[in-house]
Amino acid sequence: MGILAAHIPPRLKDLHEALNRVKDVAPEQVNLSRLQLALRGLEILGLNDATAARRLVRLLLADPLNSRESWEDALDAYGEDTERGLLIRYGEVSETIPNDLLPTISVPSPILKKGNLEILVTTLGAESAGVADATQSHPFTADTFLVPTVTIRTSHSGRHNMVRYPVHRSIVCGSGVDGFLAYSGLMARSDLKKEAVSVFGAIELAVTEPQKYDGRVAFVDIDKADEALATFRESVQNASLYERGWNSSGVQPVVDWLSSLRAEEGTLDPSLRTLITSLLDAAEAGAAAAEKRKLLEQESGAVSWETRDMLERSVSEWAERGHTELRSSLEEGFASKPWRGLAWWKLFWHVDDVGMITSEILDRKYLRQAEKEVIWTAGRFQQAGLTDATPMQEEQTSWPAQIATSRRRLMETTVPSLQALAQRLVLFSMSTTTLTSALSALTYVSLPAATIYETCTMAAIGLIYSLRRQQRKWESARHWFENEVREDGRTALLETETQLRETAREGGRQVEEVTAEKDARETIERARAALKELQ
Repeated sequence: MGILAAHIPPRLKDLHEALNRVKDVAPEQVNLSRLQLALRGLEILGLNDATAARRLVRLLLADPLNSRESWEDALDAYGEDTERGLLIRYGEVSETIPNDLLPTISVPSPILKKGNLEILVTTLGAESAGVADATQSHPFTADTFLVPTVTIRTSHSGRHNMVRYPVHRSIVCGSGVDGFLAYSGLMARSDLKKEAVSVFGAIELAVTEPQKYDGRVAFVDIDKADEALATFRESVQNASLYERGWNSSGVQPVVDWLSSLRAEEGTLDPSLRTLITSLLDAAEAGAAAAEKRKLLEQESGAVSWETRDMLERSVSEWAERGHTELRSSLEEGFASKPWRGLAWWKLFWHVDDVGMITSEILDRKYLRQAEKEVIWTAGRFQQAGLTDATPMQEEQTSWPAQIATSRRRLMETTVPSLQALAQRLVLFSMSTTTLTSALSALTYVSLPAATIYETCTMAAIGLIYSLRRQQRKWESARHWFENEVREDGRTALLETETQLRETAREGGRQVEEVTAEKDARETIERARAALKELQ
């Protein structure tokens, strides 16, 4: 495989790119080694592989018109240890290619050249050894036959590593009745789907009518075929004996099966098409299984509707209690002696206490019980699995914080504004009264004809105006502050209730991450479309 230069024909470029995308978006749903095999097949225009037993391979590749060649001796001398695998490829000169990783033999066989074939001789692997074990219930897949395992020995340590070696087609060889029964049991327990055409059975068993096979298994007589080949090589005059012996040996159906999958020039190789279709089916099935598994995980971890209804009812009860508390607590706070002590006429000696008194009312009377119950309700939500135990950010809390945020905003913005207004009113009243009094005294001194009553009238007007202004503006500010606190309290309760209801209804539902699965499906569909265009 490595001696061929990679080349992607223009008509196969879209399919090659689509399969590459499948490898990127669905690496867990597809056999990557087989996918790489398909990509190599597209690159070198129809590279095929077949797996066969050593003795059958020699008969398939031997040229009857030539005497026994050196590669046949090398194949016979290879021995019985096929776990390392033996790769047979076409070569003009018969030779054994040194390869510490995978033993390789080049054979000048017309079958290999015409079919563009390489043959890997190896075993099925340990996973199929227990086919006769009735306790095994899982079916074998196409990977059992089309992705054999070979043993590769490291050059330095001498240890062995198991490597998966994917192939396009597989011939499973067995001997005798036991081999046929083992093969039958193996195929009965196999789920090959569209890969059934890529697996063929060759059983070394003499039968009366070997030409009668069902298209998936052939009975071969290796000794008879070997004898027929040797007879023809002795003399071409033995052609009739060779023909009878060869046809009765059952080897010809194996050759016909290999030839039947050969692609016509300009078309995609059938085995490569089957491989690509199987890979796309496996990727699609894997993506569907992943989605189903995710859905089951979400359903198993979901909170029941009964629990959600119960928690939503508790939210309604909390909201009702919160509005009642807001009304009663604030009425109590605004009717308290400290707040009443901030009457307009007492501002002159209590002006510096405005901020302290209003902050104390907010701290003690502004939805304290409702805030505690919110924390308790959030704990119930967390216990039911509707919320996470750890907030996403350090500054976030595990419960709704609208009430605390509203209280803090009032204390940081509204209270200082009220304090500043009180100071301005007191300052205006005192300055106005002082100025009018000074003007009255100046008038009394400057105008001897003016009486004390007349001059004091001016000071009285200034005093009355400033006090009246202070009373009107301060009482208005007090009413505004009370209404502002009540409105902010109602807003905080409504926002908290909305958040709690949303959590009760939608909390604990995992957000489906369908981007990867959707991308995988779209990529698979593009690959199918590219494959379909090559019909």
